[in-house]
Order: sequence, then structure tokens, then C-alpha cells
Amino acid sequence: MAMQIRKEAAISFPKIKPSKNKGYLSFIHKLPCVVTGRYGVEAAHLSMAAPQFGHYGRGKGRKAPDRWVLPLSRESHYEQHQDGEERFWSRTGINPHILALTIFGLYSDMGDDAQPFATAIINQVLANAGRLRERGQP
Repeated sequence: MAMQIRKEAAISFPKIKPSKNKGYLSFIHKLPCVVTGRYGVEAAHLSMAAPQFGHYGRGKGRKAPDRWVLPLSRESHYEQHQDGEERFWSRTGINPHILALTIFGLYSDMGDDAQPFATAIINQVLANAGRLRERGQP
């Protein structure tokens, strides 16, 4: 017997125009990579949905707002796209939605003055994963 999904039970995602914030993207580029700790990052938008955090993902005609961006090294960003986001973030042990919201919240409250705080949080994430780099390490 085939199972039917009632239309009332289907999840409806709001269609919103993604907010873009050049100042925030510039701020992200000043931070270390959340996976490697290296500087010289790319702004990596999260595509996978997490409605419990207010992120409805990307789809046809829908892009992720800049709130859902994390600093990733070029290699990590490439890997994120090649492996698929869920597998990539699962392997890192990072909840990207919580981290993205935390960094965005700091920037929203403090602007560019949030850089040392965001860097400290990223370093704590790296330390928790055993990936914190020593000073002067490439």
C-alpha cells in the first residue's frame, strides 16, 4: 500500500529575498577558517536547510542570506562543495548553523569590534576538535 502525504502536512518554506551585507562579508574575510584555523578565507554560504534555526536552505530561485556564511579556507570550501555539506560538517564535528548565528550575532552587536571575539570562538571550536594551530604555524 502506497503512503500518501497530505498537503496540510507538507512544510512550506517562506520565499524571501536574501539579505546581503558587504560589511559583514568583509568582516568574515578577516577571520580564520573555522576548520583549519588558516587566514585568507572565502565566505562559504550554508545551503542546507535547518528550519529549527530559521534557515530554509537554498533552492530554485532562493539563495541563502549572508547571515548563513562561515569563513572557510579555499581547500575547505572546495571540500564542502565536493563532499556535500551535511557530510562535510558532520565530519568536522561543527554545527555550522549555531556557529554562523553566533558570529553573525557578535557582528550585529559590535560591528568590526567583534573580530577578536569571533576569532576566540573559532579558536575554541578548533581546540575542541584538536585542530588549534600553534602561533606562527602556516
